Amino acid sequence: MHKRILYTALAATLLTGAGATAPATLGTPAAGTPAAIPTTAPCGALPASSAPATYTHVVLIMFENKPLKKIVGNTTDAPYLNSLVSACSYSKNDLSLSTTSLANYIALTSGYTGCAAADGNGVCTSLKPITTNKPPSTWPQASKSIFELMGGQAREWAESMPAPCAMSKTSDFVINHSPYQYYTRTQSTLCPQYALPFPTAAATTLSATFNLVIPNKKDIMHLMPKTTVAMRIRNGDNWAKTFVPQLLASPEYQSGDTAILITWDEGNKRQFLVPLIVITPYTQAGGVSSVAYNHYSVLKGIQQMVGFASPLLGHAADPGTASIRDDPAFGLKP
Repeated sequence: MHKRILYTALAATLLTGAGATAPATLGTPAAGTPAAIPTTAPCGALPASSAPATYTHVVLIMFENKPLKKIVGNTTDAPYLNSLVSACSYSKNDLSLSTTSLANYIALTSGYTGCAAADGNGVCTSLKPITTNKPPSTWPQASKSIFELMGGQAREWAESMPAPCAMSKTSDFVINHSPYQYYTRTQSTLCPQYALPFPTAAATTLSATFNLVIPNKKDIMHLMPKTTVAMRIRNGDNWAKTFVPQLLASPEYQSGDTAILITWDEGNKRQFLVPLIVITPYTQAGGVSSVAYNHYSVLKGIQQMVGFASPLLGHAADPGTASIRDDPAFGLKP
């Protein structure tokens, strides 16, 4: 049976049951475009055994500077994100790799926390861990990135970025949250084409095979003047409540070949475990993984999911790096 037909039949049961009325949904799509998979029940509609071997679209949504304990279970400040935790699966053992934001973004996209020199294939020959959140002129990265590996099939989407491949910060755009601009091998070629400001429609951020989505300074839970930690968490949760349901209602997600990952670059100076939420129609509802992961595990899993795992980048290739794609709770492979 074609997946869309199966989704429709399943959705009819999920939404209406036997004579029941359809439940209200957060972020309900516009009238005339009902979703086959409810936006409040985006996971568990199909068995993991039917997951695609390769996904047509993978989106990685980033948030900032909040450890696991500040998000998961905090239904006061992050009710929407916790609804996704309950409706889908999350990791309770995913480590950030640095207390410097930029180093974590570089790790997620290259497999290193900083690289000063590389060979002709982009394999790092001189590691230089990033220690400050300075612009690309301070921390040029010599290694190959997932953006280079995938070419036109990868995008960086940065909210409030003033122009494609912008190289300096503004009041709302934080350059050290945008890793594409740091890779010297593609800085003048691919970056101006594929490191882009947010589109008008959220679902456009699913247009490439791999899509890195970076909210602006306020929406990413970053430190803002005259805000508490609780206020910053609420800022991000409110943004997610508007943005994520649009992805879930999109044809790309409804077709069953799209995965949505949500993670945080780092925790804080004392807590290094960060949330990782996995959303696909094949993912367990209410699943919890205790497997030891880090940002290299996320990169490895993404490379495998999009069919660009040769070569695995940097430390994603290390034998001891577990892949999120292999986790039964996440249902990311057949």
